[in-house]
Formats: sequence, C-alpha cells, structure tokens
Amino acid sequence: MIQKEYEILRQTLLAEGIYQMDIKAPEIAQRIRPGQFVNLYSKDASRLLPRPISVHNVYGDELSLIYAVVGKGTEEFSRYNAGEKLRIVGPLGNGFPLEAAENADEVLLVGGGLGIPPMLFTAKQLQEELASVLVTTILGFRSMPWISDAFVPYSRVLCASDDGACGFQGTVVDRIKDYLSSAPAAKRILFACGPIPMMKALQAHQEDWNMEMWFSLEERMGCGYGACYGCPARTVQGLKRVCKDGPVFRGKDVIFS
Repeated sequence: MIQKEYEILRQTLLAEGIYQMDIKAPEIAQRIRPGQFVNLYSKDASRLLPRPISVHNVYGDELSLIYAVVGKGTEEFSRYNAGEKLRIVGPLGNGFPLEAAENADEVLLVGGGLGIPPMLFTAKQLQEELASVLVTTILGFRSMPWISDAFVPYSRVLCASDDGACGFQGTVVDRIKDYLSSAPAAKRILFACGPIPMMKALQAHQEDWNMEMWFSLEERMGCGYGACYGCPARTVQGLKRVCKDGPVFRGKDVIFS
C-alpha cells in the first residue's frame, strides 16, 4: 500500500456530474489489479475520511479514475486542475480473480451506473493475460451511453438502457437473457460491478445460467483498509469487510437483504 501525493494530468467532464481524472502515479499503476481501488483525500482538513474510487484504466504510469459528484468531497475533486497534487493511498482491496477465467470459453463483464468504469480495466487485462478467452461486456445506462465506445478495443459490447436510447430497452439482466437465448452453449464466468439491485438480480439467475459469478460491491467506507469495520458485507461465511476482504466476492457467497 502506497501513500503519496500525485500530480493530476487531466480532468474531463464525461456527462452531467461525471468526471474522469487522470493522474500520474507510477508506483500504484505498476501494482494495481482490476477491481482494486484507491483512496483520494480532500485538501479540506474538516473532511477526514477519504473517498474510495475504483480504477477505470491504467496507461503506463497513469491512473484513470471516473467518479460522480455526489457530495462535498467529490465536488471538491471536480474543481481540481491539471498540475495540482492529490494525496492518494493504494492499491486497496482485492480485485477480480482473472485466473478463474482461464478455463472459460467466455467472460461476461457486467457494469451498471458507476460500476461501469472499473470493468474497462478488467476487459483490458483479460485481453492481455487471457487473449484466447472471448470477452463480452454488457453495460446498463439510464439513457444514452456515455462510455461504451471505450470498451470496443477490448471486447464485444452490448448495452441496455431504461429508455431504449442505446438500442435495447430494459435492464442488463434482460440484455443478458436476450444474448444467451441465441448464443451457443459455452462455459461462462461473470464479473460484475454496479448497484446492489442489479447484482441481486444477477445472483438470482446464477443456477439457471450455470455460471460462476464474482461481484464487486459498492459500499460507503470509513478508513478503506479494514481497520474500522465500517463497511460490512453479509456473506455465508459471516460478516466481511468490503474494503479489505473485498470489494470483490464470490457471487454465491453474498447475502443480499
């Protein structure tokens, strides 16, 4: 785990209230794995707790982060300019077990909302490490896609949206059902990140689809490295810490309330 101030290289508005921040952080970039996250610290001393952000992608010694402005901390981040420095701690947590896909014919990457960005880094690493495995990414949006084109170099991309603006109206679960109805039989594994209702719906189909699943849970965190027990997840093995034991858990082990 590295704690250091790093330089912001770029700040880009992707959609209303959603920003991409690119940071020069070579030590973290060399070590981080898909599904792990970093903690960003405010410059305002009154905001003691860090903001955990999943890594969207890695380019050489650069980290790319995508976040939504949802409170005072992230609103502060959105005002930072290139050249400013930001205190970052990472890599944190346990990422997706890419090795679990070694014997699969196809990997389904499923992202919804702000769970979409970290799936890009996952797709990129799968292409680099398991080039023979087919990767299909299924993304869920409220309306028009704001990031889907970035996945095209690394995987096949399917989209769903609440209003049908992306060509398919429905949830990501509906889109997966539609895809599987015409896809040839294959051994598949699924990695997902997104809202709890989405993953709960995916879990309900795990046996029907005969598919191993891994979920990256989104949860409010305190310290971000397991000391405060402020981000519990219910699992069949008991309470786990999302920040330290996760954020990625085996899908069948998670207990959704």
